[in-house]
Amino acid sequence: MPRRERPLDPGDSDLLRFATDLRRLREKAGGPSYRAMATRAHYSAASLSEAAGGRRLPTRSLTLAYVRVCGGNLAEWEQRWRRLVSGACPVRRPCC
Repeated sequence: MPRRERPLDPGDSDLLRFATDLRRLREKAGGPSYRAMATRAHYSAASLSEAAGGRRLPTRSLTLAYVRVCGGNLAEWEQRWRRLVSGACPVRRPCC
């Protein structure tokens, strides 16, 4: 049985809201395991889990692979990612 993800409190952090929304997208997609997502996304399960971890902003390509596998709107998520990277929302540099 997979481990439960640590809870996120989005509070005032744009990065944590981004991660929380990635998790919600995954839930809407039926809650696939990160291992199952990894097969389709061509990223490791660990990278996908870290993308929704809220500690660092995932790369653009990892974000879009996550969103694609979960059936999300790629253009909308890319726009959100670009806003975070542009400095409109300060975050630590991308991971992975």
